[in-house]
Amino acid sequence: MDTYIAADIGGTHLRVAVYLETGIEPIKQKRIATLGKGSPVERLIGLIHELWQADDKVLAISAGAPGQIDPTAGLVISAPNIKGWHNLPLRDELVSCFKVPVFLNNDANLAALGEWKYGAALGHHNVIYITISTGIGGGVIMDDQLLLGQRGLATEIGHVVILPDGPMCGCGHRGHLEALASGTAIANFVNEQLACGRVSSIPADPRPTSREISQAAALGDPLAVEAFKRAAYYMGIGLSNYLHLFNPSIVVIGGGVSRSGEFFWNDIRASMEAHVLFSEYTRDLALVPAALGDDCGLLGALALARSKI
Repeated sequence: MDTYIAADIGGTHLRVAVYLETGIEPIKQKRIATLGKGSPVERLIGLIHELWQADDKVLAISAGAPGQIDPTAGLVISAPNIKGWHNLPLRDELVSCFKVPVFLNNDANLAALGEWKYGAALGHHNVIYITISTGIGGGVIMDDQLLLGQRGLATEIGHVVILPDGPMCGCGHRGHLEALASGTAIANFVNEQLACGRVSSIPADPRPTSREISQAAALGDPLAVEAFKRAAYYMGIGLSNYLHLFNPSIVVIGGGVSRSGEFFWNDIRASMEAHVLFSEYTRDLALVPAALGDDCGLLGALALARSKI
């Protein structure tokens, strides 16, 4: 059989799936922990070996990894959540081992590619994809092309400065969208308010998660509602900036925080429309949830491989 192997590399788990030349249902797939016996690269290679059957003809391997990726050089410049992954020539290591073409890109870029080719943005030509979870990432399709930039470092959507001198982002800089609208930002805001004596149904100990805060917001807890309104307000500002830059026909939002409820989506749209330059940017603009769930990275990797072979 002619197949493609797709890998979704995360700080917690490695997922590998095998796909036929056509279709999007994997014929084999497996997930293992990123950390364990052997290095993450050794574990990835072992998992690919396990799923690669002797009678398979693998046309290509394609992988998405977190952090800063140079797809032309096949280099993981930096993957903050995987220790030791700095200037790692991952593509060359996989080519050396498996002797087939290997393609590499940032995981959020591949999620955007997956949603465009197989998911919520199917049929659109200009797409913004954003994932809101622990952090904020995303990718952009312009005129049917994944936007990469000089070294593949374009569209760091979560690290646009929204509030100068605002909260510290996990990257070490202040005021980024990720520091204001991610799940981590929502939890940080609530915990700061609880520490200052704010009354809430949310217990301060143990530290509440964004999911717990979302549940409290759905029940009308004022602090939880405020936290999500604040995040949605800043997300709307970020989106208005992206509309000015990229003028998409659709914005797809995924990640755990995006599933917080209709109230969150309504507040995002209201803020976006309030901050956009003029209404032509939002006329006929679709603002929709992602459709592929946890499979968006694997399917994006598959789409990348199919576009190259």
